[in-house]
Amino acid sequence: MRAVIIEDEKQAINALKQELRENCPEVQILGTASKVKEAIDLISKLSPELVFLDIQLKDGNGFDVLSTIGTYDFKVIFTTAYSNFAIQAIKVSAIDYLLKPIDSIELIKAVQKAKIVNTNDLKNQIKTLIDNHNNPLNKKIAIPTTHGISVFESNEILRIQSEGNYSSIYFTNETKLLVAKTLKDFEELLRDNGFIRIHHSHIINLMHLKSYSNKDGGYVILNNKTTLPISKRKKSDFMSAINAIND
Repeated sequence: MRAVIIEDEKQAINALKQELRENCPEVQILGTASKVKEAIDLISKLSPELVFLDIQLKDGNGFDVLSTIGTYDFKVIFTTAYSNFAIQAIKVSAIDYLLKPIDSIELIKAVQKAKIVNTNDLKNQIKTLIDNHNNPLNKKIAIPTTHGISVFESNEILRIQSEGNYSSIYFTNETKLLVAKTLKDFEELLRDNGFIRIHHSHIINLMHLKSYSNKDGGYVILNNKTTLPISKRKKSDFMSAINAIND
């Protein structure tokens, strides 16, 4: 695969090159860049198949590069040293990433996945990522399904229920979708997007919470009149989330 590295630190560029030489010899590095404009010019000139894209660049971020290019047909592997907002945004978009310092095994997995990922699916995922970055109040979530990637606005999701190793996503339009992700996966994915786990079987969207009752051990009623229990272990986290809304 013909690739370029967009990275703001020379040491990180050299480290990634070394990892690729040792573990992914099928990846040919055509060039590198450390700034947004340099990255755009490099990609436009070389037309790579794969771009290793750092989130934070010297004069902007990786999202600026993708937004400016607009139309592209290359694969993207994000790299970042930040384990907070940037990674959460990437996860919600269902895009893989590499956390620096880059682990050899994770790099091999990412490259192998890049070879087979559907380009149209990736474009939808990246569009979701950029939309969320530009419009943080209107979050979108990309969810892998048996047919590819489906993108939903977070306010369309009412709740998520555990189905063993699967989960059922319930929407405000009274439809539901069964996906091959556990509730724990969704708990980690959506924790900063207004969702909270209230029970070992239930995650709710606080946007659609109608009321809470402390009777019968505690339960919530959602806007569609669905009633769900709150477990003792989750009650403290739930009350903290409610208090945060009031603040």
